Parts: sequence; structure tokens; C-alpha cells
Amino acid sequence: MKNLIRRFSVKQILLSDVFLSAPLALALILASGPVAQWAGGPGATFYLVVGVVMLLWCVDMAAVAFNEGWQQKYLNVMIAVDVVWSLLAVALMMWFAGSLQPVGWALFALNVLVPLDMAWMKWVAGSQPRQPAFG
Repeated sequence: MKNLIRRFSVKQILLSDVFLSAPLALALILASGPVAQWAGGPGATFYLVVGVVMLLWCVDMAAVAFNEGWQQKYLNVMIAVDVVWSLLAVALMMWFAGSLQPVGWALFALNVLVPLDMAWMKWVAGSQPRQPAFG
């Protein structure tokens, strides 16, 4: 699997993360009221704020994707932010577990699994393939 991911550049992986996250962010921003009713949990303001933060993160990733120097400099920070976002989503999912509807569980699960997957893909694409010890 790592060899398949290494075929893609860091830029391609960053842009795929943007294309995965931006629609969810826009849906949370534009429909925070209905999402809060269907998902349960913290309320419309929470989903609106999460959508805005996700959209800002997408803009940041798009900017980094097009700047090689920033990719090298900030790739580890981007991976760390993805992992922290996932851990925060797990903590919030447990905090609001009593009031979440199935849609809420799905939204929180997406906010756990997608950033972790993208962090792993960024890490693999950014790391150099190991060279043989003798050869």
C-alpha cells in the first residue's frame, strides 16, 4: 500500500484532502441548522464553527500544495494537525455520545477517520523510500 501511495506526490495528496474535506465543510456552514437537528449533539453554532475551521484548513492546505518550500517546511505540522483534529473529534464524540443521532455519529466518525487516513498518506508520501543497507 505504501508503494501505491508513494506514486502520488505530496501535492496530489494535499489536494485530494482538500477535495474530500471542502464539501463537508461547506455543508456544515450552509446547513448548520438542519445538520444540528439531524445529527443531535452540540447544536448549530458548533457545526457552523467546525465548518468554518475546516474550510480555513482546506484553504491552507491548497496554498501549501502549490508551494514546494512550504510543503517541505510544514508537512510535519500538517500531519500533526490532522492527528490532533482526529483526537479532538474522538473526545467530542464521547462527550456528546448521549445526545448524538446516527447522522452525528457518522459526522464524527468521518472527522476521526479521514484526517487520520490523510495524515498517514501525507507521512508516507513525504517520507523517502528506504534504501537497502548494502547495495
